[in-house]
Amino acid sequence: MGIFPSDSDISLPSKDSGISLDSIRSPLHERSTEWRAMWISIGMQFVVGVQISVYYMSMWPYLSGLDKTADMDFLGWVVAACNIGCTISNPLYGLWNQKTMSCKWPTITGFLIAAVGQVMYGAISEVQQHGKWYMLAARVVTGLGVGNLAALRAYGATASTPKDRLKAISYGTAGYVFGISFGPAISAFFTPLGETGFNIWILKIDMYTTVAYLMALVCVLAAVLMLVFFQEDYAGIIDKNQDGDEKYQNYVVVPKYDLVPALICIYLYMIVSMIATNIEVMSTPLTTVLYDWKDSQAILYNGIIESVTCIVSVLINFGIGKSRIGKIDKRLQILFGLGVFVAFHLVNYPWWFYSGPLNFLPPGSNTTIVGGCLDTYTWCSSTTRVPMALYIFAFVFFFGIAFPFVESPAAALYSEVLGPRKQGMMQGLFSFGGSVTPFVASIIITFLFQHTGYKYVIILQSSTIFIAFVLMLVFYKRMVPLKLKPKNGESAAYKNGVFYSM
Repeated sequence: MGIFPSDSDISLPSKDSGISLDSIRSPLHERSTEWRAMWISIGMQFVVGVQISVYYMSMWPYLSGLDKTADMDFLGWVVAACNIGCTISNPLYGLWNQKTMSCKWPTITGFLIAAVGQVMYGAISEVQQHGKWYMLAARVVTGLGVGNLAALRAYGATASTPKDRLKAISYGTAGYVFGISFGPAISAFFTPLGETGFNIWILKIDMYTTVAYLMALVCVLAAVLMLVFFQEDYAGIIDKNQDGDEKYQNYVVVPKYDLVPALICIYLYMIVSMIATNIEVMSTPLTTVLYDWKDSQAILYNGIIESVTCIVSVLINFGIGKSRIGKIDKRLQILFGLGVFVAFHLVNYPWWFYSGPLNFLPPGSNTTIVGGCLDTYTWCSSTTRVPMALYIFAFVFFFGIAFPFVESPAAALYSEVLGPRKQGMMQGLFSFGGSVTPFVASIIITFLFQHTGYKYVIILQSSTIFIAFVLMLVFYKRMVPLKLKPKNGESAAYKNGVFYSM
């Protein structure tokens, strides 16, 4: 996969150099992906997904029980807190990987920081005042840790050979999506412990704190696994500092990448991250008002729905990596996924022909006892109810199908657009985009939900999907992998100037 500069730039290798023309043209194709390390990195992406999403459905009842001054607006900030931490740390972990070519130590450091944040989250139940601020701080610390996703993504993109790249990235995405989807199901599993629970010495054990302490333990075990078993091997890049690559440096040139398709891939990841976060965070308060589910029911039922959705998404991600589906043009996969996202939003819009209006809570009740609208939700009196069967079907199939068909090919295409170079910093920016959007969006959508209902949440998200459609269609021909060998006689730019293929 190399490129020849013109004869005026460099001389061709001699017979005595030990370098064949075929090896210069395709040094990456001589290598093989180290799948043991790749599977460990995929497993670590699953752990990151779990750490981010595990409280999505249980956060609101935990928060409202801890601090009566907390409202839906503050919930938006708490949800955003983890993404604030990720937004800060993603580029830092990416830069760390870029400078040191290490995935192991950024990942280990991140998990240890995340473990501290999870212990803080569980210990909030012991404080008597200002619980909402402690929760906010705990989620920021956790986010500072799980920003190590940037290093794990960079490893998947640079440690896989060109023929394995889509498979590696699809499997990594599957691991992360599985974690994002499976996290809320873990909270649902512990609902039998109840909100009161019991005490073990100084620790309060209930349906909320047990999950937090379990997540801290998982982070520590993940760090140990990385330390003991993870051996890095960057088979997918050409680097003069990497053993065996020095002989190619005079003959192989990696041209500059096209920035526009790279930015579009980042935008695609931003919108799917935003939609995933919004849908999962809003599922508990939304089903509480739509179907009169009390808090524990909403957490349990949505956890079950999430688990089934997770199975659908993971199967599709593995299908993309393993079957002929992955051979379909990535641009067509992305457009299909965006179309399914549109179908999801159409079904969940409160159309006038759905039944309504929504029910308010009985006087003196709260959502720990019975479901319904708070008296401050004045929009409930004019809002219709999405049929439960449609809601479940759309959540499981439309959401479950759309997410992997946008994120996996967009992530793989992003890596291919960048080419066989160090990608730590750019993968950090990719993950940064996936963190900063949910951070902003969670604040906006919780505000919209509290004051105007979920109709405008649907409209906002649909608008971002429409923009993605436009960008994909306008720049369709440029959304292609980096061309490492231009046509004969044509020039291409690289970091030291311009070269020609002759």
